[in-house]
Amino acid sequence: MIKLKRIVNLGSKYIDYKMGFWGAGVMGGIVFSINYFATNEITGSLTAATKQGTYTFLFGGILMKGCEHLATKINKQTLALLAAVIIPSTVTLILTYAMHSLKGTPKPFESTIPTTIIIPATAIWGYMKRKQMIKNEILEKGTESYN
Repeated sequence: MIKLKRIVNLGSKYIDYKMGFWGAGVMGGIVFSINYFATNEITGSLTAATKQGTYTFLFGGILMKGCEHLATKINKQTLALLAAVIIPSTVTLILTYAMHSLKGTPKPFESTIPTTIIIPATAIWGYMKRKQMIKNEILEKGTESYN
C-alpha cells in the first residue's frame, strides 16, 4: 500500500489526476457515441471508449499539468497564458493527428477534431492556475508583514 501511495505521489508531479479523469470521461463518451451510432455495436464502442479514456487520462493529465506549469512559471502573465494554451494544444493536436494517421484511422482529420476541446480547457485551466498563484503570492506577502 505504501508503494502505491509513493507511485501516486510521484505521478501527481507529472499528471493532473482530476483533469485526466474529467478528460477521460468526456473523450471516452464522445468516442463511444461516435462508434455506437455508426455501428450499433456496444462491445466495440466500449473498447474504443476505454482506449480513448485511458489515453486521455494519461496524456490529458500530463498536458494539463504542463499547462499549469507554463501558466505559473513564466513571469509575464500574457506570455504565460499564451504559452499555456498554444504549446500544449498544438502538441496534442499534432500527436493526435499523427497517431490516427499511423494507425490507419479512416478519417484521421475528423478523428482529431474532438481533440480541439482541449484548447478552451487549457485556456480556462491556465487562467485559473495563474489567478490562484497570484492570490497565494498576495496572501504570503500579507502574512509576512505580520511576522
